[in-house]
Amino acid sequence: MIHYFYRVKRLLRNRILFFWSIVFPMVLAAFFKMAFSSITEKDWAFETLPVAVAAQDGSERDGMLISFLEEMKNEDTAFFEVIEAERAEAEKLLQENRVMAVILTGEETSVLLRENGLSATVVKTVLDGYLQSREIFTDAAANGKLAEVAWAFATEMQVLSIKEFKGASKDPIIQYFQALLAMASLYGAMYGLLNARELNPGLSAEAARRIAAPVPRLSTAVTDLMAAFTIQYLQFLILIAYFMLILRIDFGRISGWLFLAGAVHSLLGVSIGYFIGCAVRKKPGVQQAVMMSSVMLSSFLSGLMVGNIRIEIELTAPWLNRINPATLIANSLHALCIMGDMKQYAFCMAGMLLWCVMLFCGSIAALALHQSYERRGIKSV
Repeated sequence: MIHYFYRVKRLLRNRILFFWSIVFPMVLAAFFKMAFSSITEKDWAFETLPVAVAAQDGSERDGMLISFLEEMKNEDTAFFEVIEAERAEAEKLLQENRVMAVILTGEETSVLLRENGLSATVVKTVLDGYLQSREIFTDAAANGKLAEVAWAFATEMQVLSIKEFKGASKDPIIQYFQALLAMASLYGAMYGLLNARELNPGLSAEAARRIAAPVPRLSTAVTDLMAAFTIQYLQFLILIAYFMLILRIDFGRISGWLFLAGAVHSLLGVSIGYFIGCAVRKKPGVQQAVMMSSVMLSSFLSGLMVGNIRIEIELTAPWLNRINPATLIANSLHALCIMGDMKQYAFCMAGMLLWCVMLFCGSIAALALHQSYERRGIKSV
């Protein structure tokens, strides 16, 4: 127990590790909040979209399209505020930012957009769907198959299943904060790496003194691991509180399972650093480079820099999402807090625990191997 408190005190004194493991994620989260808050308010808040419908020169008014747009509603809120106007007037409204888009009807229906974004995508998608459906019905009427096509559409437009959305947050930007929390958890590898380094007598005088102490090396390694885990888990709790109470980020449904997940996340991060420190018996700079490269590559693949990369990987190489530590962390948070999918949550937790067991066993094997080399006077690689 005395050794445990000594290690906690020793690790907390390292200001560089403290900065990268807790201060840096906080600062990065604040920048994320500032960068994404305006995007969220602008692109994801539902509101009625003003659109102008104008007939092109020599064309007639498309009453069916106007009725179609006016009938689209979200409960009692209309999707579109339809303004009928001449083309010149409609384009003027677009330039003055009084409408989101101008739909030009005629022989070829087209749309003029004010700017890119979710609202523009909604207008374009709805118009494309309308035009495709109109073309299908027109061809069916010309071929005398209107009744068959109408029956096919009626059959397709039915609810196949209803799945309750158990989470609370519907903000898609939350995936970046989940990936950030995954990176912060993996930064626990720095504590594990320091512990492993101070069990290598070839790297420091302090490590030589610790090895010379009448304490089994395995017992020392386990105690060091628990001290690093304690610090990393407390930092996880601090980050969660900071995200929710200071930055006001809606993480979704919060339950006791989140704190269990945080414990596994922290243990995984520390185990990665411990394994690298035990397996890579090189200079501290080389160990640090291997550790940071591993953590940042894992974080990149989890969506920290490119939000949709997890989806792309799922489509092309799904096995990579099943073994990438940062992706497992982010997916466990998404499954628990957003989707309420306990089966997926359990799958991610099992994957992380398997990683912890393999890394810890690998660390013990590396320590035993190098200890055997030391006894025989062989220089370890």
